[in-house]
Amino acid sequence: MDSALDSETVRRIESFVSDWLVDTNVPGASLALVVDGDVVYTGGFGSRDLETNQPATAQTQYGVASCTKSFAGLSILLLEERTDLSVEDPVKEYLDEFDLDGTDGPITIHDLLTHSSGLPTLRTSSVLLYRLTGIEEHGVPLGDREDFYRHLNGAQDEIARPQGERFMYCNSGYNLLGDIVETVSGVAFDEFVESEILDPLGMERSTFDPDEMDDDSMTPHALQGEKPEPMSYPHRPVSYAAGGLIAPVTDLTRYLRLHVNGGTFDGVNLISEESLARAHSGYAERADSEYGYGWGRSEFCGRTLVGHGGSLGVSSSYIGFTTDGEYAIAMAANTTPSPTPPTVAKGVLAILDGNDPFEVVPYFARQQRFEELTGPYESYRGITTATVEQHAGVLELTMEHALGEESLVLLPKNPEQPGYEFETPTMLGVRKDVTFETHDDHVDLYYDRNRLHQREGTV
Repeated sequence: MDSALDSETVRRIESFVSDWLVDTNVPGASLALVVDGDVVYTGGFGSRDLETNQPATAQTQYGVASCTKSFAGLSILLLEERTDLSVEDPVKEYLDEFDLDGTDGPITIHDLLTHSSGLPTLRTSSVLLYRLTGIEEHGVPLGDREDFYRHLNGAQDEIARPQGERFMYCNSGYNLLGDIVETVSGVAFDEFVESEILDPLGMERSTFDPDEMDDDSMTPHALQGEKPEPMSYPHRPVSYAAGGLIAPVTDLTRYLRLHVNGGTFDGVNLISEESLARAHSGYAERADSEYGYGWGRSEFCGRTLVGHGGSLGVSSSYIGFTTDGEYAIAMAANTTPSPTPPTVAKGVLAILDGNDPFEVVPYFARQQRFEELTGPYESYRGITTATVEQHAGVLELTMEHALGEESLVLLPKNPEQPGYEFETPTMLGVRKDVTFETHDDHVDLYYDRNRLHQREGTV
């Protein structure tokens, strides 16, 4: 561990991350933090390989998955600055194999960058990840580039919306962007990224080739029945642009500082500030953010946060920075737990900014509240019994009595910061209130005519 932070902040961050590893069975993870342009913390947690118990370090290499998409976006913008292409150009202008038409004119490079081409996910990445890790086989032919285009071009009827109308995350679109980079530059996508981005930034331990991973690299693990099991690394050359980069968090801090500094890092001017700002802009609306060119953009703790997460199933990652230039964070793990690094990274940023993650990060606020409210309940003298359980981000109340049982979904009235006020939809088309009241030694639940008491010792 290397840190320039005060000891109390370090203690809170390390305790928070360590608890995450314990609670979710993550074998190992690495973290790097940047404050005001300086790397102030780097460290590893747990084991990069469970069988040998070799520790995770700040230099451990991970498959960073979809964090690669911002490198694809940056590559396109570099080519545009050289006037070799425009993001408004049709994809067909560069890829003869591409045979899809949008519902509102040609699909453009911009449409692919923003996941707004109208094309939904075609699960190419999932098929390859499951196959190459040995988790599951779907029988879809995806052995090479020709197979990929056959699969893609057969999906004309899957295009559901006009371009720009709806955000639908599509790894296949980023695979196409990688092929466009190759066509325009004359070199393979991974070679372009290495020569034009990785090498100038001094990202010496970053690569697309798993054969270049050294002794300090992750062993991929899949959580099967919540137990981490070692797996093979899913090397997918056809999906390099969508998620093929391998990197340590220390290298990723160099990349993040390039973005924070407007296209310049350590004396190297890679791209103009104006072009980079376009990558960070929000074009396509999502539930909690907007999407740019390989980056998501959202509001967090009064700041604008630009970032992207990634998952290979057997590894996961996050890179992000605040647009005011104060904070940047890189995080990676050798499995994909719940919550994933993007959520945990927000918790770390909250601590860094002097906040409590369980108050300002919706996931952890919900988790803490739900843990408080779940458990067995009973009515006066135990005539009716009930259970409150957590399922898929909501609470479920099941009431049992002599004539059967009734199950209700409880929705918090404040989804981001759930308190004790909930409501449940009914078949009558109305929503009924469900209220919890906390006491020193128990919780009471009020629903309709019922008052239920959380059983003693369950708080």
